[in-house]
Amino acid sequence: MSAAMLCCVLPAGVKVDVVLDRTPFYAESGGQVADTGLLSTTSSSSSSSDAASTSSSETEAVLHVADVQKGAGGRLFVHNCVLQEGSLTVGQQVTAEVDLVQRRRIKAHHTATHLLQSALKQVLGQDTCQQGSLCDANRLRCVFDICWVIST
Repeated sequence: MSAAMLCCVLPAGVKVDVVLDRTPFYAESGGQVADTGLLSTTSSSSSSSDAASTSSSETEAVLHVADVQKGAGGRLFVHNCVLQEGSLTVGQQVTAEVDLVQRRRIKAHHTATHLLQSALKQVLGQDTCQQGSLCDANRLRCVFDICWVIST
């Protein structure tokens, strides 16, 4: 009996889903979009000489993370990626890098959505309820419901 590892080489620009059991990326949820950023793999190589031993690592693959979804009841995370360079092998370890500038912008809109909901309840009444929202890096959208007509 012999063991085999699934491996395929994909060209740059191909969309791939990378499934991880943990991630620093915020997965899309409750109207807030997912974080974006990079996943990369490295291979370590070491060489030994009489004088010294050196160790280095080379980047094998770089993937742009465009979206992240929760899977398996929140136990797994599906990263929708575009392979930018290199190749990827099942079981390889990846390093994750979240785009922190975009995350801060999304968080600001998420906070503003909560502030807007609070203001709507104060001005229009406690029966006002949020029916949906969208928070991304460029805007927020808040959908709310009240039981009477708003007039000017």
